[in-house]
Amino acid sequence: MKKILALVIILFFYGCDKDDEIETTEIDTSPLVHAELNFELDEPDIILNDIAKGSFDNNIQNVLRQMFDNFPEPAERYWEFEYLENSDKISKMIYYTPHYSDCEKNVYVFQYNSQNFVQSVISTRTNLCLDFEVVRTYTFNYNINGLLKSIFMDNDYFIETTYFGYYSNGKIKDIYSDFRGRGFEVNFNHRKFYYDSSFSNIVRMESTNGSTGNTIEFEYYYDNKTNPFKDFFISMSVFMPYIGPAYLSENNVIKIIERNDNANWSEKTNEFLFNYSNSDSLESFSDMDENSFPFILYSTNQ
Repeated sequence: MKKILALVIILFFYGCDKDDEIETTEIDTSPLVHAELNFELDEPDIILNDIAKGSFDNNIQNVLRQMFDNFPEPAERYWEFEYLENSDKISKMIYYTPHYSDCEKNVYVFQYNSQNFVQSVISTRTNLCLDFEVVRTYTFNYNINGLLKSIFMDNDYFIETTYFGYYSNGKIKDIYSDFRGRGFEVNFNHRKFYYDSSFSNIVRMESTNGSTGNTIEFEYYYDNKTNPFKDFFISMSVFMPYIGPAYLSENNVIKIIERNDNANWSEKTNEFLFNYSNSDSLESFSDMDENSFPFILYSTNQ
């Protein structure tokens, strides 16, 4: 018994002597603060605030994204939309994913300011099976003249910061975005947009990674149909129709050519097929190269 007691005492004091060598993991409690760009972005002569309108084609009640090789399995992505009365402005968007379709949904609620532009979007992701809730707040920030300058997303664990630069005619020229958790360095990715002569459609976009400096160039080609997804923007990480800068262009992208400044990168081309109803409403579109990125997106109208 005495030998056991002596051993315990030796181990105790040995452990105390080694405390300085033990690596400990501290919880990062540093504040999450939206970073400034530290330079001024171009402002327009005309304020359009297109992406702050919260507008959507109000014929669209839901959107379903489906992988070809899973069809007719449960949808990969599914959105439902609600509108302000007698308006094309979104009041609520509900988002589902197939893995959590019986347990989880994400509800986005839109609020508008006195100028009828989006003031904030509150996202509440609720999972009944695992009993958790995640809330994100997207705040739309305007200058004294009412121009949308930035969108800040706040959460307990990470933030997203988006800044906008403009051409003189009010069209968006630059988007700088930083998505960051606690303890991570600021890293702004940059997208620059080039339009056609009428400023109706984006014909080229340069996307530069803030950490690597690598730039990918996208070249876009369009049909002559109305793009139902134009002006719908919350952040870079929220609902898009997955085809280029669709929230900025009047028509639908039918082909994308992708080029990378990496010498080992080979040029990529994606083409898309759009299907319309007799009333000229978009019913679906799909990637024509099923081996590259097979998906189909259905838009269901009233």
